[in-house]
Amino acid sequence: MDAYAAHLAQVNEVQDVIATDDIYNSQGQVLVKKGSRINPQMVDKITRFKLLKPLESSVAIENELTAKILTEYFSVFLTSSESTAFLLQQFTDTRELRDYCEYFCEFPLLRQKLTVLSLVMPGVFEQAMFCAWMGTILANQMPKGEINPREFFIAALCHDIGMVHINAAILNKENELSVEEWRQIQSHPIIGFNIVKETPGINPNIAKAVLEHHENMDGTGYPRGKIGSMLGIEGQLLNLLDSVNAIYSKHFKPSNRSLRELIPIIQMNQHSRLGLAAKHLILLLKELPLTDRHDIPADIAEDVIDMVKQRNAYISRCVDTCSDIANAIGFRHDDPKLTSLQNAIIHITMSITQSGIINTAYLHWLDQIHAEALAHAYKEVEEAYLMMQEVIYHIDRLKRQIQLYLEKDLPDDLSVTLAQGLARLSQEPLPKIKHNLSRIWMFTV
Repeated sequence: MDAYAAHLAQVNEVQDVIATDDIYNSQGQVLVKKGSRINPQMVDKITRFKLLKPLESSVAIENELTAKILTEYFSVFLTSSESTAFLLQQFTDTRELRDYCEYFCEFPLLRQKLTVLSLVMPGVFEQAMFCAWMGTILANQMPKGEINPREFFIAALCHDIGMVHINAAILNKENELSVEEWRQIQSHPIIGFNIVKETPGINPNIAKAVLEHHENMDGTGYPRGKIGSMLGIEGQLLNLLDSVNAIYSKHFKPSNRSLRELIPIIQMNQHSRLGLAAKHLILLLKELPLTDRHDIPADIAEDVIDMVKQRNAYISRCVDTCSDIANAIGFRHDDPKLTSLQNAIIHITMSITQSGIINTAYLHWLDQIHAEALAHAYKEVEEAYLMMQEVIYHIDRLKRQIQLYLEKDLPDDLSVTLAQGLARLSQEPLPKIKHNLSRIWMFTV
């Protein structure tokens, strides 16, 4: 069942959603009369039948987004943190931002979808605003003509509109997603691509960027598992900004931490995942004021350092398992999905090498920080922990990839190898955060 009707009914609880025409099923029977509100009872009628024409063409939303409203949303959002407010003042022409909003609102279908997204998924809407705004700054700083800022603005605002066609129960699920549920989530770039592609007057590059915003340079992304040479620069910039904002908005912004503090995490992913756009973003974030702030109280510094060392050991064990998986499956084959698994393992290894956090010398440094109570080094401990959390994220992502791959019809020996590797990774216990550490912001990441 397409979830868009259910999301429209949810919108109808705060803003009227009215049928602008009679809504017919494919047999020509009237399901909803013109002028009716799209409420849960109407949704039940609509979703039981195939419609004669798309639902979005037969509804109107009260107080739908306008250029003025959208510009005001940007203003409120971008002044809500010190980092974005600083970059807004230094690098944004507010008249240009208003012009971009006016251009976006020239496309009624996209405006309707974004209105729904803003009301039923406000966090996702804010992420779209962040990507659109930051992307235009970077586009203006990159070589002229490489990315059209106005077109990128449209792509960024639209990149997650496919989400409004996915069941809310899956989107809001707190427990781990099943393989089938994860597959449905992975369909949202395709849904968004089809919506944007069919919008009259839209440059094909915009639709392509929407389709590719979860693709990675090393082929480990979705929905197609494309590699760098197959990807457009707009999609890769979207991928970068989408990833960065997801981390920032969930963990850094609530603790009033700076966007600049994301630089080590971006650097870890720059070469194999995020590409050239990451270099431009790092340069931009370095314009933010430098801070030595840390939130590690001296009285529990020993426990913090111990937790970092425990996570270090966990990652080391997982990396050993990953290496065994890679060696067992070999490197000579022509299966792109298997290549993406190997690239995921290579990325994890490269991230650790580039960060320098998993080695004997670093462990000795942690011991020295503790033994000599080197408070000036606590900032480095925070950064190391955050980088470790990024590696753990990629390990969890690798486990999902293996689960999906095991659904294929595989040779017995390969199936056994991957299943055994997945079991070893899944059985590794992730060290639990001690209760006295839960008040420190970095342990929420």
